[in-house]
Amino acid sequence: MQDSPVTDKCALGTSGVNKVGKLILIVDDEDINLEMIGCTLESEGYKVIKATNSKDAVEMAEENKFSLYLILMDLVMPKNDGFMAIRTIKSRRTLRLIPIMALTASSDRESVLKAFNVGADDYLTKPFNPDELKLRVKALCRITDFVRRWQAIAK
Repeated sequence: MQDSPVTDKCALGTSGVNKVGKLILIVDDEDINLEMIGCTLESEGYKVIKATNSKDAVEMAEENKFSLYLILMDLVMPKNDGFMAIRTIKSRRTLRLIPIMALTASSDRESVLKAFNVGADDYLTKPFNPDELKLRVKALCRITDFVRRWQAIAK
């Protein structure tokens, strides 16, 4: 589990002004993927936290449930895979409305269908186009904004 402040390698982009405070959890067992995805999102002004396994991902989601906007989940990891983490997160009442994007090298139809069946809200394969990732993240964060507004009104 590690926080990732914006660094020189990930200079904050000018488009990030409207997204400050939107927290995204990135889960991947490969450091290079965490760095690349993190830099891509931090350059847009998102805050990023990172986990290298599904156990830490579930713990971090629970710890940050009130501020977390989105989870990007690799599916192929040692021990418990991303499918198990998605299933666990979506089974918890306090976490099930947080969108999860499967971001993985697995492009076979079986993996795509399984990810959606266990609760993924979106699916993107690696290598990914950074612009597509940014747009998908923006769309999923809009959903989180809508859900939070709806929950505030319902109270």
